[in-house]
Amino acid sequence: MAKFLTILLAEAAIEPFPEELLKDIKVRQYLSKLKKSADEVLLDMSYHSHLVEKLPDAEKRGRPDIAHFALLSCFGSIIARDHRLNVIIHTYHDKIIHLHPDIRLPKNIERFNGLLIQLLKEEQVPPESQKPLMTLSASSLSNLVNELRNKHDLVIEFSVKGEQMSSSEYSELIHKATNPLLIFGAYPQGKLRGLTDSLVDRKIAIYGEGLDLFAVISQILASQQMIEEKLAKMNLSEEEKLSWE
Repeated sequence: MAKFLTILLAEAAIEPFPEELLKDIKVRQYLSKLKKSADEVLLDMSYHSHLVEKLPDAEKRGRPDIAHFALLSCFGSIIARDHRLNVIIHTYHDKIIHLHPDIRLPKNIERFNGLLIQLLKEEQVPPESQKPLMTLSASSLSNLVNELRNKHDLVIEFSVKGEQMSSSEYSELIHKATNPLLIFGAYPQGKLRGLTDSLVDRKIAIYGEGLDLFAVISQILASQQMIEEKLAKMNLSEEEKLSWE
């Protein structure tokens, strides 16, 4: 039975305003109007779509909302409330965010973005806390997954190009592991860089086309909870049966 589950949101579209955009006079005017420096503004397609389009890998950048919704799904789950879920974020620029299991993330995207900006500057949130809720480090995706492999008995990458499996099949696969690691791309579209087939045990698709990340994670976590509830009920039935005998 999966006793502890780890979710890795890989290449999350989270980054401060890129320095290369500062060559544009309109960008400098925009930041001046906000009275903020580039590292105090998170790149966001909702406001900067015309600028994101000029960047390399534009299809994978400027979407912090994807990670935000995914995190709300993670930490709002029963498994998280039972302290059996660990969540790690790897960003486009190879920053690693570790989140404390007891964190309560703001549902408002602006407040969430504000926390990320503080984290990217201070490397932990709260900055002076002895027990921070979020910490920042650096690592490539391949190095991170290679390190995590030593702590997990099953590593799964979820991808539309993976092996098609039914909900019962992938749910059972995850549940049979002791400490599985589930990897998801936390960006609009594209392929994960640096994650070779040798680093994962299985590459799985749960549907024939792309789905919203928060919906995929919610479905997977809910399926694990349902399996455990079903098994608990079966065990209870056995005990009741024995007591009658």
